Amino acid sequence: MTTKYIVDIVAGMDDADGFELATPVLMRSARGAYAQAIRAELHAIGIDDLPRHGAIVLAGVDSSRGSRPDLPAELGVTKQAVSLMIDTLADRGYLDRRPDTDDRRRMILELTDRGREVVDAADRGVESVERQLAERVSPEQVEAMRTGLSALAQIKTTAVATGTGRRRPPRELRRFSPIFPVRDLAAAVVHYGSLGFAARSVDPGYGFADRDGLSLHLAADPVHDPPHAASAAYLYVRDADALYQEWSRSDVGGRTEPVEVTAYGLREGSHLDPDGNLIRFGSPIDE
Repeated sequence: MTTKYIVDIVAGMDDADGFELATPVLMRSARGAYAQAIRAELHAIGIDDLPRHGAIVLAGVDSSRGSRPDLPAELGVTKQAVSLMIDTLADRGYLDRRPDTDDRRRMILELTDRGREVVDAADRGVESVERQLAERVSPEQVEAMRTGLSALAQIKTTAVATGTGRRRPPRELRRFSPIFPVRDLAAAVVHYGSLGFAARSVDPGYGFADRDGLSLHLAADPVHDPPHAASAAYLYVRDADALYQEWSRSDVGGRTEPVEVTAYGLREGSHLDPDGNLIRFGSPIDE
């Protein structure tokens, strides 16, 4: 049976010496088994711009024809955070929204074809883990594990409700995205695609370029006059030299400057796009 909303699982294991690990250690070691399998399925179909918890929200919309009211509590976030998540999913083409004709205060949410692909991929990831789990433990053990996890969830909920436990304060700042003005949006989408971004326009005047969980906004500005009105952003990367090699290929437009060692401890290069927008990128100097 597919369990759409669970993204972590505890798979009991002991170390090689037979020393029994504490329950919190086991949970930390095993957390993310479902999420890892789902990410693999999403990668296989080319989905690389899904925000964190995005698959869970889409599954909730799919099962209830609208966001589930218990999702904020289930994810440990605020209702406002789920609302922002839905906005992001709609902007990136995973959801369609339209007013409810019976209640103008509400929106009807429906999965797009792209959103359906995500839900189907998540189901495949969940089923893959559950098949592997069934090969390792008995159905009775799986049921006992689920019972234990449900009890732990109830303990957490009770602690928060009674004030004996502390909920992690919500983060106000979630993501910081620069907005680059571009004279020709279609040309900018092509350019950032050549840099390895998943770039697209969402309307004639605005677009996005996403890569590795980061998002760059592209705003059409026909009277944009570089270098007088260009923008700049700093990109922290794992390997600045590798990115320089990627962005200095002959088929990439703009200008990419070689990496140099800076006085502030980074190996740093830069890329100037055809509209004069500057991306400086750096990685720590290897010790």
